[in-house]
Amino acid sequence: MSVKTAIACLLSIIAAIILRTDAAGNIITVYYPPDKTVMEFGLLNISLGMPIHAADFIEVKSNHGLRQEIVPGSENICFTFILEPGMNNIEIIASKEGKVVDTSVIGVFRRSDLISAYRKPPPGYVKSAFHSGDNEKCEQCHTLKPSEIDRMPLNLAQIKRDSKDSGQLKPASTCYSCHKGIMKYTYVHGPASVWSCLSCHDADAIPTYKVKVTDTEVCFSCHTEQKSSWYSKKFIHGPVNVGKCAICHNPHASDYPFHLNKPSWDLCITCHYEKRTGLHVLGDTFSSKGHPTRGKPDPVRKGKELNCASCHDPHASDFPHLWQFDVESLLELCKKCHGDKKVR
Repeated sequence: MSVKTAIACLLSIIAAIILRTDAAGNIITVYYPPDKTVMEFGLLNISLGMPIHAADFIEVKSNHGLRQEIVPGSENICFTFILEPGMNNIEIIASKEGKVVDTSVIGVFRRSDLISAYRKPPPGYVKSAFHSGDNEKCEQCHTLKPSEIDRMPLNLAQIKRDSKDSGQLKPASTCYSCHKGIMKYTYVHGPASVWSCLSCHDADAIPTYKVKVTDTEVCFSCHTEQKSSWYSKKFIHGPVNVGKCAICHNPHASDYPFHLNKPSWDLCITCHYEKRTGLHVLGDTFSSKGHPTRGKPDPVRKGKELNCASCHDPHASDFPHLWQFDVESLLELCKKCHGDKKVR
């Protein structure tokens, strides 16, 4: 082999190594969200870019143990990922024929008014309004501005039912293609279920689609009877009083009745942790074990489990401690369930 041939072979080997090294990274481009993003709710839309055939498998996982697998079919990949309250370190791993070719990690903080430890994001973390950013890549496939149909007053007869997705009717809303993940929950809020997104969101706001007024102002625009009833009461539960319906209720969808963010008992003890034992009911007068607050049948609400709402109204009441049943004293409240018990 001549010297020139040997040098040419060596250069070819070096070039191949360089190309292989370059191919092992810089493949994944995260369009959204940017690193150190703050989110308010539990569904995150992730948009990626990747050269065609650069990877044949994508694994997405978080520090909470959540995992998702994706087989890329184009150079733009969009999917929904579930967030847990607090810090979510999301790792995106691209593989080709079983070998990892690139990884990318993004930090997303899910803020929560419900959990004190997660009310304030870490330093450097900020909200990122997707619809107010540069989304040129996304606009190649998606319509990101409201259509005439989106702006029209809600009319169920006008909702197009031209296809179905997981048993749910596909509407004409431009929001559907990206946000259809909310339909996977058991309980979907009325406006969300028919994709009347502009009933609550303002397309002309800055940032785009922001809810400009407080929770209660938005919620009471439909729930007028509740507004009249609750604000006529002497005692109003804190979240209602400060206009924070979303502390307890998810405005889009939930797996729990009444669109609660957690099961009823778990939701209450998130703020009222000291009440979980039931000692507040009986104190040390009758029992040191406390009154049950869950795990027992509700004697009054047949077919339901005993929980905090068995005795307390979660919104408002004319009676102390937000008591149910229009009672003035603890003894009266007890008699609602234990009326057949005689005092000795």
